[in-house]
Amino acid sequence: MQYVVYCDESRHDGGSGSRYMAIGSLWLPRDRKQAVTEALRRVFRETKLGAELKWSKVSNARLDAYKRIVDFFFEEGALRFRAVVVDHAQFDPARLHGGDRELGFYRFYYELLANWLGPGHEYLILLDFKQNKGADRYTSLRTALERRTKGKSWITDLTVIDSQQTPLAQLCDILTGSVAAAWCGYAGTVGAKQQIGDYISRRLGVPTLKSLTASSEDAKVNLSEIALP
Repeated sequence: MQYVVYCDESRHDGGSGSRYMAIGSLWLPRDRKQAVTEALRRVFRETKLGAELKWSKVSNARLDAYKRIVDFFFEEGALRFRAVVVDHAQFDPARLHGGDRELGFYRFYYELLANWLGPGHEYLILLDFKQNKGADRYTSLRTALERRTKGKSWITDLTVIDSQQTPLAQLCDILTGSVAAAWCGYAGTVGAKQQIGDYISRRLGVPTLKSLTASSEDAKVNLSEIALP
C-alpha cells in the first residue's frame, strides 16, 4: 500500500504560554488523495472558507465552518491523525542534542514518523516549509527513517510543500494546533479555539485532547507524549 503523510508542528518555538509543542501528521492511502482533496475543497466552498485554513485563524465568526472541517476529518474513513507532544521544560538541547535545538526538533519528527511506518508499504512524506539553519535537515530525517525501516518499508520521497495550496496540509495544521493548545491550557488563544478543541474531544470520545489515546494502527487518532530522559 502507498500512503501520503502530511506533517505540521505547533508551538515549537516555545513562546509565552507555550509549555508544550505538538508535531502532527495526517495519513491517507495515496490512491485516495485526489478524491479526498476534492471533497475537502467542496467543504471549503460550501462554508465560504476561501483563504488558507489555519489554527491561528479560528475565530467566533468562523466557528461553525471550522466545525464542519472537523466533521469532515471524522467522517472521511481514509484519514488518520497521529501526533506527539513534547514538554519544552524537559527539552534541554545542550544535554540531549549537542546544543542544537533544531536537531532536537527533527529528532522528535523522527519519533513521530518512525512508529507508524509499517512493513511492506511506501510513503510520500510532506512537511510544511520551515526555514532551517541546517541545510541537510530533511535529507537527514529521511536517511534516519530509512535506516529504521531497513528495507521493510520505503520512502518514495520526503519533501516540503506550500500548505497554502494544500487543503489536507491545512487540515493537519488545525488538528495539530488544537492538540498543542489543549496541552498548553489554551493559553494565548481566543474562546473559539477552545470550543474547537472541545468539539474535537467530543467527536473523539475523550474528556480532553490531553488524553493519550490507544496506539492501534486502525485508530482514527493517536496522541502520545515523548518522555525525555
